[in-house]
Amino acid sequence: MLREKFIKIVEDSLELSADQIDFDADLVKDLDIDSIDLLDFIMTVEDEFNIEFEEDELDDIKTLNQMIEKIEQKEE
Repeated sequence: MLREKFIKIVEDSLELSADQIDFDADLVKDLDIDSIDLLDFIMTVEDEFNIEFEEDELDDIKTLNQMIEKIEQKEE
């Protein structure tokens, strides 16, 4: 459920289709997401999952898989 919801957010926010999503790709380097798009994406994720990332947590998030792991930790 979480992964499906997350994929929908990625598709909508980052304008990627499900088959284009590489969960292990570096968000900035490999997916070519600029800082403004990344910030918008993070804010959307926070809103959709009703969570808030701390600044130091964001420093650790380099891939979509890492972001999913952080969401799961916050939902526990």
